[in-house]
Amino acid sequence: MHLKNYPILITILFLFSCCNKKTDLDKTELIGVWSGLLFQTEPEYDSIVLQPVAKPQKATIYKNQKEKSFELNNGNNYLFFETEDGLRFDATYFNDPQDLNAVLTNALWSQSLTFSKADDNWISHIQKPEIIDTDYTVYLAFYEDSLGVLQAKIQSNKENRKLHFEIDSVKITGNAIDFDITNDRFKISAEFYANENNLRLSYGNAGGKREIQLTKLDPSDFNGYTPLSKEEYTYKVPNPVDNFLETAALEEVSLNASMLDFMPKMNSGRYDHIHSIIITKDNKLVFEEYFHGYHRAYLHDIRSSFKSISSLLLGKAVMQNESIDVNNSIMGYYPEYAISDVRKKDITIHHVLTMSSGLKLEDEDEMQWNNDDWVGYKLNLPLEHEPGKKYEYSSGGMNLLTGVIQKSTEKYLPLFLYEDVLLPMGIKKFQMRTSPKGRGYLAGDFYLRPIDFTKFGLLVLNQGKWNGEQLVSSGWIEKATQPFMQGSWPKNSDYGYLWRLLKREVGGKKMKTIEAWGNGGQFLIIIPEIEMTITFTGGNYNLFPEMEEKPFEILEKYILPAVE
Repeated sequence: MHLKNYPILITILFLFSCCNKKTDLDKTELIGVWSGLLFQTEPEYDSIVLQPVAKPQKATIYKNQKEKSFELNNGNNYLFFETEDGLRFDATYFNDPQDLNAVLTNALWSQSLTFSKADDNWISHIQKPEIIDTDYTVYLAFYEDSLGVLQAKIQSNKENRKLHFEIDSVKITGNAIDFDITNDRFKISAEFYANENNLRLSYGNAGGKREIQLTKLDPSDFNGYTPLSKEEYTYKVPNPVDNFLETAALEEVSLNASMLDFMPKMNSGRYDHIHSIIITKDNKLVFEEYFHGYHRAYLHDIRSSFKSISSLLLGKAVMQNESIDVNNSIMGYYPEYAISDVRKKDITIHHVLTMSSGLKLEDEDEMQWNNDDWVGYKLNLPLEHEPGKKYEYSSGGMNLLTGVIQKSTEKYLPLFLYEDVLLPMGIKKFQMRTSPKGRGYLAGDFYLRPIDFTKFGLLVLNQGKWNGEQLVSSGWIEKATQPFMQGSWPKNSDYGYLWRLLKREVGGKKMKTIEAWGNGGQFLIIIPEIEMTITFTGGNYNLFPEMEEKPFEILEKYILPAVE
């Protein structure tokens, strides 16, 4: 090669190397909120069809135009089928008027079905369970701190991600983004594609690795990321729910408008992961607001608050079968178990309702993941205390009530709950966990609309009466809300039949309250003296004290002082 060509060659090589040098992306391109689906589950089935309308004989379940058919057992207006893999259908059928009340159970989840008629068929949609990894949206926000350093945080509208990890720092190399996080059981990284304007997030945990695409949100579309879509708030009287529940304005029920002073602060970060707040006063719905993209129709997990509702469910069973007495031995409902410790015969329904069975506290993960028989697991634990002597909060102990209800009513527990309690209250949708032995799980994992959760507060407030019908006896309500034990949290607080009995300051005066509590911020607070209920749902799961402090600050600083 001629020497005079060397300068040209060197220039070409220099330009080529510059063009291909991997440069860091401009951090300003990242700043903002990126969003995508981290989890999305599909329902195993789409719909179910029964035929004919008069005395159905066959059930057909569909998924993506594929079908499975089952012969229905049809006797005494009861329809039923069950498979060896845990799929079961239960319904009661009435000819006059023609109606179907049904539940479908699959993969340890039971849900209500709403049927309509078409030609000579009954047809119902099958909803996918609203478990935590159903349509789980993740938000990754980049921002500059006060020193101009790029920082990031990750969250979901369903739960507070602080439970899992927080992001300590962000490192950019080329278009690759690495994150230092506070939990080595997780690992996240990302790549930025400027020409496509998206981030590809790699998210790993013990369950495996997921690659998901995030797109940048417009600041006007932060619904879900922020509690409220905008900072300005204007109070509106809630829309009517149904014929059972009237609505009214705050001033009509002597609630001062100062109560609303917390609403402009919902986007401040102080009250993150509160999903709904609902207030009734004088049996009227006066306040109903949802946050983080939630809405009235969404089924929300009320966690251990369902324990308190289970107390009402047992009360309903007592109305139907007078042989149920709270002093009955629990063992009398489980003759199939050979329990060698005769002292366990002294454990009564009363002891289970007051969390004082005396049985050793269970390992709930061990019970649910390594045992098919949750009742047998609990009954075979050693007796550590004399029944009735010591309060010890136990989710596993709730399983002991399932046999009491199911055997006394002679009805599959989810169907009994749906037909005998929920439907009379106008509650048409629910989902609940069931055990491998086909028993409803009464400790939690129960999904319903928050507005329907509120209805249970009104049921207690009205001494078991709903829409003129005595749904649960007033005597049971009175007994269930009497103090029998002192609970462990709040310390030395009173505990009734699965209800917490506290005192709160309302308008400067101490008043008794009846409360249901659930992990994550699920609270139903009933104040009989002023005919008021307050409902919270939230996603601060396993975060203490945040799950209590956030809603209770709103309650005690804004809502209760506004009572006139």
